[in-house]
Amino acid sequence: MRTLLGILASVGLLLAQSTAAGEANWKAFLEWLKAQPPNSKPADLINPYRLKLLLEGVPAKEVDQRMEAIWEGCYHRPDGVGPFWSKIFGGDHPIFTEQPNALLVSAVSGRKPGRALDFGMGQGRNTIFLAMQGWDVTGFDPAEEAVRIANRNAASAGVKIHTMVARDDQFDFGTSQWDLIVVTYVRDLTDHDALIFERALKPGGIVVYENGSSPENQVLKAFLGFRILRFENVEALADWNRDQRYPIERMIAEKAGR
Repeated sequence: MRTLLGILASVGLLLAQSTAAGEANWKAFLEWLKAQPPNSKPADLINPYRLKLLLEGVPAKEVDQRMEAIWEGCYHRPDGVGPFWSKIFGGDHPIFTEQPNALLVSAVSGRKPGRALDFGMGQGRNTIFLAMQGWDVTGFDPAEEAVRIANRNAASAGVKIHTMVARDDQFDFGTSQWDLIVVTYVRDLTDHDALIFERALKPGGIVVYENGSSPENQVLKAFLGFRILRFENVEALADWNRDQRYPIERMIAEKAGR
């Protein structure tokens, strides 16, 4: 029994040490990222850190492990998404279109303007388009630089938008607040998102969604409680990296009760 307890204690100590080392590596990367100039291409922004680690003598296998954790952190960690995307949106050569999403344009054509929410608004291309069509629009994004650019672009276009620097887990979606929620090129939506959106939308309100294809149409399955007005899974030019074709999911889903 003592031997087993000793083994468990040793394993626990090793896990704690590994976690502490991983956090130290992450914090070191964030400090490095702060000093980097903006760059619209994620790989060009982040990959120099790999070279830095190699030049410091970190073994290649460990560098690979650190970089895998860093990429995961940039896209998913609460303390990573804001700094990372601020650098991307602050770059001089955007790899995304600055025009409104075509699915969104078609979805609101002929639709009476109301209150709209742009989930992960980026530089505000969809937010500003909706405001120009007469919608009362709120947008949020975790990247402070993206929101700053969106406000600047709205001022240049002569329209008013409401903005907030926030992650989606920080934003209060409310109840029966929105006639439209647009989510383009943010992340795959989930069952949990569908529940939040169903509560947040007014009866007859719609979700407009476009992103890279999810495994086994998981996004579509999550929204089967809605009326699916349009769904397609096609290979097409995305709003990001416009020089390549990708599997893309597009969906317009309506809350019941209209």
